[in-house]
Amino acid sequence: MWSIALAQTEEVYQKLRAALSEDEQRRAAQFKFEKLQKRFVVARGALRNILSRYTGIIAEKIAFEYEAHGKPRLAAMNPDDVCFNLSHAEELALCAVARGRAVGVDVEFVRRLDDAERIAKRFFSPRESEIFCALPPERKPGAFFNCWTRKEAFIKALGEGLSHPLNQFEVSFVEGEPAALLCTRPDPREATKWTLQALHPAQNYIGALAAAGNDFALKCWQWEAPRV
Repeated sequence: MWSIALAQTEEVYQKLRAALSEDEQRRAAQFKFEKLQKRFVVARGALRNILSRYTGIIAEKIAFEYEAHGKPRLAAMNPDDVCFNLSHAEELALCAVARGRAVGVDVEFVRRLDDAERIAKRFFSPRESEIFCALPPERKPGAFFNCWTRKEAFIKALGEGLSHPLNQFEVSFVEGEPAALLCTRPDPREATKWTLQALHPAQNYIGALAAAGNDFALKCWQWEAPRV
């Protein structure tokens, strides 16, 4: 797991932007606000830099292709079977990298949401929604983003995005409980095939990693920008 600070100097920003593909540069230009454009560029540029370390391919030459629901993967030859996933929120991004196993990651900036209960009733399972709504107000922001990031990480690892209903599986999310995929529908055996890991990458940020299997050790790194 790589933690990426999205606030970078103009020199670093320009260096990372130069490594992006034409498609990525077009996507960056679509952001209305400059700060969002810069965050996208740094996240994608850092992703290329990180994947270059694992594949030996220079950052500018890395090519992506996209699965049916939009999950990116390395295109063409990938002899080391490098799998990855990227998520960013506010000034922080997380990049998960693994060999030979599906991974998904999500990170969110914790804040109080006025409509958290409405969102929970719409997207969480009935049992999750009941547990969440019964929590005292001061515990709800952390619990909400625990649940949300764990669900997002799982569906991103599956590669199905929001086409996979969030209420069709359940995760632990109350503070003090270890992260876990508790049940999956319609096949309950699916829950045993995955590991969920809670992440606390920085103050006021909550994240989650979902990975196939359980025979791995998580290592966390802080990405450093290339020298300019």
